[in-house]
Amino acid sequence: MTKTKTMTAATAVLMLLAGCGADAGTENNQQRVAAANEQKSADHNSMAMDPNNPYAQAEMQMHERMMAAQGQNAAETFVRKMIEHHRGGIAMSEVLIAQGGEPAVLEKARKTSADQQKEIQELERMLQGGVSGNSPANPYAEGEKKMHDLMMAATGANPSETWLRKMIEHHKGAVQMSQMVVEQGGNPQVAAVARKTADKQTKEIAELERMLAGGGTTAAAGTASPPETAAKAEPRETSPAPKAKAEAPRAAAKAEPKAAAKAEPKAAEKAPAASTCAPEHRAMGHC
Repeated sequence: MTKTKTMTAATAVLMLLAGCGADAGTENNQQRVAAANEQKSADHNSMAMDPNNPYAQAEMQMHERMMAAQGQNAAETFVRKMIEHHRGGIAMSEVLIAQGGEPAVLEKARKTSADQQKEIQELERMLQGGVSGNSPANPYAEGEKKMHDLMMAATGANPSETWLRKMIEHHKGAVQMSQMVVEQGGNPQVAAVARKTADKQTKEIAELERMLAGGGTTAAAGTASPPETAAKAEPRETSPAPKAKAEAPRAAAKAEPKAAAKAEPKAAEKAPAASTCAPEHRAMGHC
């Protein structure tokens, strides 16, 4: 009996110790998670306040809202995420417009903002009618992270160039997500919108890349202008020379005949006045 009581007491002590250990382990895990979240929040705040990247706050907000947007299936999730994706593009465009930049890039930012606002309205109408589907709810997480990292890394020599480079990565992310929802299937209406989005964003990427390569920013335009100036200057220096040479022969040709014509008649008129006949001979008719 005493032995049984002793074993029971020992078991109780062991269980109590095990419980304390489990509680301690859980508390440690919670502390680690909290510390990681605090560090993540601090990193986000640091990036959002980066003076060299005025778009950082808009990028961070877009990423967080896209990650939080989720539906009952891949089609609904796509619609919800693309709404936040387009809102992020509008926010970045507004940053550039507020800061100022190259006229052509500012005009492109205004057009991008207007276009994406229209697309948001279309996507919101789709949500109101319900978005059905039978595929996994969120197959986009990996693509979202990749897009976010590439956007944060994209920088340029000035706000206009930086906007162009970031929007290229922004649009590439939309193309990838659109292709994924088409592959998932389950909702023909969403698939049609996704195809249209992918086609339009692909064209936008090509246009933005042309702007970067063809002088859409001050840096690119500055490198292109000197050859044009040199090409225009050379003909201006050489063209007057042939005219001067051509006029010289004309002047010489006109001067020679005039001098000869005036000299010959004068010499002929003066010749009789130089006669040597004496007056007495002239009176006798000898001269």
